Amino acid sequence: MSDNRAENLFFEADQLIDENRIIEAKEMLIDLLAEFPDYGRAHNHLGWLYNLKFNNYPKAKKHLELAIKFAPDYHAAYSNYSYLLIDMNLNDEMITFGNKVRQISTADKSTIFNKMAQAYELKGEFMNAHKHYKLAIKETLNNKTLDSIYASISRVKKKMSLIQRLKLINQ
Repeated sequence: MSDNRAENLFFEADQLIDENRIIEAKEMLIDLLAEFPDYGRAHNHLGWLYNLKFNNYPKAKKHLELAIKFAPDYHAAYSNYSYLLIDMNLNDEMITFGNKVRQISTADKSTIFNKMAQAYELKGEFMNAHKHYKLAIKETLNNKTLDSIYASISRVKKKMSLIQRLKLINQ
C-alpha cells in the first residue's frame, strides 16, 4: 500500500467528520490504521473522536499519544492532547506535558500555556495560573481566544487571596 492511499483514506475520513458522519469516520480511521499503524494524523483524529464524541478517555489518550509519537510535526495532536488531559483532570500530567512541548515549533503555544494555566488553576495554584494565562496571551493572534484568556485571568484574580492580588501589582 502506498502513502497516497493512506492520505486519501485520511482525507475521506476527515470529510466524513466534517459532514458529522462520525461512526463512518471512526470506522474508516480504524481501517486506515489497520493498514498504516504509524499514520499519526489518523491517530490524532481517532483520539479526538474518542474524546469529544465517544467520551472514551483511555482510547483517546492512547491514540493521541500515538499521534504525537508518529506525527511530531502535526500541530493538532499537541492541542488535542492538552484538551484531553484537562478533560481527564490530569493536571500534573498537563503541566509536565506543557513544559516538555512548549519549545516544539509546531505546538500551538497559546493552547499549551492556556491549558497549563487551567491545570494550575484547578490545582489552586492561582499565581502560576495567572503567569501562564499571561504567557498564553503573548502567543495568541486570535481575538476570540484572547477574550477567553482575559476572562480566565479575571476569574483567577477573583479566586486569589488579597495578598496574592497585591503581589501581582509588584510584578
